[in-house]
Amino acid sequence: MYDKKKVEEFRKEMRESQKSWLTPRVHANFNFGVLVSLCVFLFYQVSDLNPWELLSIPATLVLGNLTIYLIHRFPLHIKYKVIDKETFHPHSVVHHHFYTKDNYQVNNPKDAHSIFFPPSVILIFSFVIIPVLYLILNLFLPHNILFLTLGMGALYFVLYETVHFASHLPDGHWALRVPHFKRMKAYHKTHHDLSLMTEYNFNIVFPLFDYIFGTYKRVN
Repeated sequence: MYDKKKVEEFRKEMRESQKSWLTPRVHANFNFGVLVSLCVFLFYQVSDLNPWELLSIPATLVLGNLTIYLIHRFPLHIKYKVIDKETFHPHSVVHHHFYTKDNYQVNNPKDAHSIFFPPSVILIFSFVIIPVLYLILNLFLPHNILFLTLGMGALYFVLYETVHFASHLPDGHWALRVPHFKRMKAYHKTHHDLSLMTEYNFNIVFPLFDYIFGTYKRVN
């Protein structure tokens, strides 16, 4: 049950526990700097591109949308003992109780850090997951499709961080003049209703698989 006093106490506790050196600006610059650099490196490996190879771009976008949907719907909102400290707790317990439907917007710049993935996740993705995927996909994908797929995977991470941040911006912010950001803010706010968060609106960049799996809740 939503308790406004407990939520405010929790938000105060989270602010006080923040690392002094990890300001929201440093956090955002680190995440986007690493991810964009990774995108550039991976796309730079592509050469002598054939038009048909570009089909890997929309395919990877759809796969990324499905991947985020499954991760968000299950390990981030269902407690699995082995991984709950890295998945369920930081998301369902921290993020969703810091940003409730009544405290949804980033009105204090210091609170923006709660929007972005921890730097450790960015490093694991860039230096562990991407290399492992390279070793696996290199066994059966042609060179260009391999690097387009990996590059689009990194780009999807950039899109995730961007749209998620935009979804928590205060009303009237200039970025919300972008129609898609404005729509996704309303869509994502519904997900931050504590009574609905385990049932609806799990996509972040675009609600494709919420439509497909029937978990899209229309915004009033």
